[in-house]
Amino acid sequence: MAKTVVDKSADKASGKALGGLKGAFTRSSSKASSARATSAPRGSVTTKPEGRVRTFFREVKVEMTKVTWPQRKELITATGAVIIAVVVTGIYIGVFDFVWNLIIKAVGLAG
Repeated sequence: MAKTVVDKSADKASGKALGGLKGAFTRSSSKASSARATSAPRGSVTTKPEGRVRTFFREVKVEMTKVTWPQRKELITATGAVIIAVVVTGIYIGVFDFVWNLIIKAVGLAG
């Protein structure tokens, strides 16, 4: 992707020639600092701790209604796949450890 370079000495007509997007490519510290000084800190919901907790749980309840839960058959299939993957990985690591243990003892590096 090509980097867009803005000529800051360009007049307003050249900004309009770009489709009116000149402001989107230039930085304005005065806007950001004035908006930041009057607004609440980023991410704050309220100043009361119990109000934030209550708001959090209310939002969790709303989001949980949006969740698409899997059917029982799909859940059992996915759980079975995870259990099989864990068992196979455990066996692989156990065999690998056992073989390396034999090699270390055969070489004489075991303590």
